[in-house]
Amino acid sequence: MDIALLQNMSAILITAVIVLLIFNKLKLPAMIGLFITGIVLGHAINNTAIISTLSELGVVFLLFIIGLEFSVEKFSAIKRYALIGGILQVSITTVLTTLLGLALGFNLPSSIFLGFLVSFSSTAIVMKIMQQKHLTHSMQGRVTLGILIFQDIAVIVVILITPLLGGSKIELHTIPTLIATFIGLAILIFVGAKWFIPLALRDAAKTKNRDLFLLLTLFICMGTTFATSLIGIGPELGAFIAGLLISNTEYSHQTLGYIQPFEDVFMSLFFISIGLMVNLHLFLYNIWIILILTAIILIINFTATLITGMVLKLPSKVSITIAILLSQIGEFSFVLASEGMKYGLMTQRFFSVFLGVSILTMSLTPFLQKMTPKIVKQFGKVNYFQVDDELKTLPEEFEDTQPIKDHVILVGLGRVGKQMTKACNQFNVPILAVDMNPIVVEKQQALGVPIIYGNASNESVLKELQVTRAQCIVISASTYEGTLKTIDTARRLNPDIHIIVRTKYLKNIEEVIDAGADEVIPKEFETSILMFTRIMDYYQKDMDEIADAVNNLRSDNYDALRSVSSEDISAYLSNSFTDIELDSVRVYNDAHISDFPFEKHDLTITSVIRENNTITNIKNSFLFLEDDIILFTGQRNDINKFFEDIEF
Repeated sequence: MDIALLQNMSAILITAVIVLLIFNKLKLPAMIGLFITGIVLGHAINNTAIISTLSELGVVFLLFIIGLEFSVEKFSAIKRYALIGGILQVSITTVLTTLLGLALGFNLPSSIFLGFLVSFSSTAIVMKIMQQKHLTHSMQGRVTLGILIFQDIAVIVVILITPLLGGSKIELHTIPTLIATFIGLAILIFVGAKWFIPLALRDAAKTKNRDLFLLLTLFICMGTTFATSLIGIGPELGAFIAGLLISNTEYSHQTLGYIQPFEDVFMSLFFISIGLMVNLHLFLYNIWIILILTAIILIINFTATLITGMVLKLPSKVSITIAILLSQIGEFSFVLASEGMKYGLMTQRFFSVFLGVSILTMSLTPFLQKMTPKIVKQFGKVNYFQVDDELKTLPEEFEDTQPIKDHVILVGLGRVGKQMTKACNQFNVPILAVDMNPIVVEKQQALGVPIIYGNASNESVLKELQVTRAQCIVISASTYEGTLKTIDTARRLNPDIHIIVRTKYLKNIEEVIDAGADEVIPKEFETSILMFTRIMDYYQKDMDEIADAVNNLRSDNYDALRSVSSEDISAYLSNSFTDIELDSVRVYNDAHISDFPFEKHDLTITSVIRENNTITNIKNSFLFLEDDIILFTGQRNDINKFFEDIEF
């Protein structure tokens, strides 16, 4: 192994750790720390070629993720803002910056290219800010997302036309070949997205082998990127296409969870590599030019986006917020700038100045976003920008588009999960479900159940399930280690969420509670009805209604409740065959044990759940308290007669 590479990587990583620790203490954005890490090490590291190659993987993974997150449904919901807003924002910014370039003495192609560079905002920075500020589902968040989607697609087009701006000519005799190539690529994409990719991912998912699924995902990303590169299409577009191939399958959320760590690592190296490219001497020598250009470009981007908002007839407050969020130069501009250097559209000196300006605009965005209320207030002093704080009228596209909230997340849709789904639907409690069995996911989706494929311990999967807006999460199907990871991730993303867990063994109760669960129901004692009553009690539903629902479940659907589905067959075969069954009944008023006809129907009380305690020593003089849950065993016919005999 190259010792020099190890030395350089070690120096970069330890410097980044130290700088980020300092920035974390000062509560400054980590991205600025990564830039500074690169600038600090710029003169200490001589050979940055390998580091730059690694950092380019960050851009590949970023575009792959953008493709993953792109969907026809998402685009359709905001198509007006993605198309009209995106075209306006990019066009106005490009025109204004082109005029600036001409004023600075650049020729027309270089000025237009500079306009393209400035018009693309940072998807990574803006999305992270919107997530932190909970703006993703707001009006400004959705319009911003629409414009960012347009920019991400437009940057691919600009990469393709950059050689033309640099003076390259299109050979007419190559046009038929080029058209045939693109038609062939379109056919391959259609076939891959329709049949090959979904089937391959489905088979990999069925094995439940994480390594196999991950390696297949990486192959799709890298293989597609390599294949498109062979026919002359850049790796950025290839990575985007690879993401699109998976985006409309049910495996996109889990794939995102697997790829996200790679993207985070390589994007960190990408930002560091940008800092490495900065010539500190030229930066300081041109500091005033860089500061002036930074201010001008921030104003140009702000003005262009503000005009876009006005044309779209958005409220002033929304337009100003979006204008601030999109005011920086994005990470794709660095990639474009490198391409421009190859075709003589930028000089080395101006490239260094551009890097400095870009880094400053990106670094200032978080601070400008915090100043948004003050900026809105200043604009409010102008009659034209009078702000309606209540936003009483919304565009039609934003009506009834609020995301699901106060819902229950069901982890696992086996027997218990299916009955929980049915019971929650009966009480109009919204649910979102997740399961690692692709067959279960397909069947339940066909029945209209809102379910996705994925591992609930994965942060991206829980975010897709809107965990920050959920009230409850019920973990009824997972490995013990997976349960602990799911609890930790859910609690970290939503500290207030109520977590109910079904665990296999009594000995695990304390550990699961220590991990962050609010309620733990051992599998030895648990029934679907018990979990259902706990959830409904948490939602403060009327006890009489709950009792009626329980009776219906028992009388009409008991066979379905206890039957073993195909996906649970292995668990069923591992149990002993017996005609003795376990059931439960809730106590609604203080009562003596003799008030219940257990002896009459040959039923045996095994235990009583009282709050967080389990009582097993049940004598003939025992007194039940309100909200006790009595667990008992007996033959099914006797249990049914028992429920017919008692009054709720």
